Amino acid sequence: MVTPRTQRSSSNSLLSFFAVVLMSVILSTGCAVRSWADEDLPGVKILVTYHSLSGNTERMAEAVVEGAKSVPNTLVVLKRVGLVTAEDLFSSDAVIVGSPVYWSNMSGEVKTFFDNWQFKFGVFPEFKMRNKVGAAFATGGQVSSGKEVTMLTILAAMLGNQMIVVSGGGAFGASATTENDSPGIDKKELTDARALGQRVADVATLISRASSK
Repeated sequence: MVTPRTQRSSSNSLLSFFAVVLMSVILSTGCAVRSWADEDLPGVKILVTYHSLSGNTERMAEAVVEGAKSVPNTLVVLKRVGLVTAEDLFSSDAVIVGSPVYWSNMSGEVKTFFDNWQFKFGVFPEFKMRNKVGAAFATGGQVSSGKEVTMLTILAAMLGNQMIVVSGGGAFGASATTENDSPGIDKKELTDARALGQRVADVATLISRASSK
């Protein structure tokens, strides 16, 4: 007669046997067992574009790029807004735009960049940027100099094109104060910029993976 205890003992012995066999295979072949978390994700392309006169916004852009590149299978293109082409836009899964604060708003160069989406690149009426991920970052001289307004106007342009906007490094994106008691870009602000790049890459990867199923 087989008792429940005998059944459990047999099952445990069988599991132990298979565990030993599996470990032997791993040790002899040098192979590791891949988990679901290690599964290859679809690659994404991110365009980081900016205008910078003093170099501060450029430094933030470079940190955004570092953060995006920390996510596996992410290709990042860094360009000034005046050099971006239609192909750069349409081939990207995400676009991150940075601007210095000019009179509490985005710079004229960045505004022209967005105007070019329609008048030069022809994103409308097909909404060619639809469902791409968008994000913003900004630099300004003073603590309250319009950085949030600048980021919101960038995000508003993206929302008008039916993009999926995300934040990171701050409520509306990454920002830096560059004058008076905070000259240049400090470590905390660079960390926020990297966090923004990483979050955009993460979200773009999730969307790309869902779309590929």
